[in-house]
Amino acid sequence: MSSNQPFIAKIENINSIDDIKEFVNKEIFISIEEMRQDEDAIYWSDLIGCKVVDQNSKVLGEIYKLENHGASDLAFIKTNDEDIIIPLEQQFLGKFELEKNILNVDWE
Repeated sequence: MSSNQPFIAKIENINSIDDIKEFVNKEIFISIEEMRQDEDAIYWSDLIGCKVVDQNSKVLGEIYKLENHGASDLAFIKTNDEDIIIPLEQQFLGKFELEKNILNVDWE
């Protein structure tokens, strides 16, 4: 989820601006094993497909897509009626239960 802090990474064997130019505007991937394993970290891959439950224990739907729109990350939720878009910001988020595949939210 967005922390509004820049992400800085070092690519092995790339040591100058000239060396990195070929990677500008390209996506770079790493394996899940190489990612920082933090007990509190929630990765987008954890959220895709999880159920979203509101503060009244009502299942709103399932996250099918996540996007970053600068100010915040957005979760796109497929419901029975119409899709819901929820900003992934502290004021809307409750507990994420990875083992149950559930994201709790405070959403009307």
